[in-house]
Amino acid sequence: WLSDGWEKVKKNKWKAPMYWEKINDEWYVRDFLGIRKINPNEPVCHVSYYEADAYCKWAGKRLPTEAEWEKAACWNEEKQEKTIFPWGNNQPTNEKCNLLESYHWGCTEIGTYPKGVSSSGCQQMIGDVWEWTSSEFTGYPGFKSGFDEYNDKWFTNQKVLRGGSFGTPKMSIRGSYRNFFRLDERWLFSGFRCAEDI
Repeated sequence: WLSDGWEKVKKNKWKAPMYWEKINDEWYVRDFLGIRKINPNEPVCHVSYYEADAYCKWAGKRLPTEAEWEKAACWNEEKQEKTIFPWGNNQPTNEKCNLLESYHWGCTEIGTYPKGVSSSGCQQMIGDVWEWTSSEFTGYPGFKSGFDEYNDKWFTNQKVLRGGSFGTPKMSIRGSYRNFFRLDERWLFSGFRCAEDI
């Protein structure tokens, strides 16, 4: 654990992802449809950056950088080109990803959207959960804000999340869309995927 993350865990008495409950020695999750048993084939949801980072380290892996995430999602190695979405440049459909208009109101099992797989073989890069990356949220090189409220002080201590979630509208998502939150936020339909060096 990162030391400040471990302090948050102790202070807030976190024992599991947000909205998880242990009932009769079994784990359940409370979501928009009620309470149900945890499905091990769904992405974990409602975890902070600290929890995502700690799990990856425990598993002998790490969180991807923002650039690694985008390459896995939208770079077509065979064609040597970047696409707007993992499946190409066509707009999202309910056959390709789980976004707000899919009306699932939660995560779906891995493998549900074979038409949405990226050319690198990654599944469900768009929808289900916002995915934490290890990258600090900063402006791209050369970025100059035209608004005073967008200053370095406001962007401090936040990490980038990518991919959208089941609560993201289709019109608002693309492979390059960046979201950002503080490292201790857990409420934002956030999850993660592990990366490793090869």
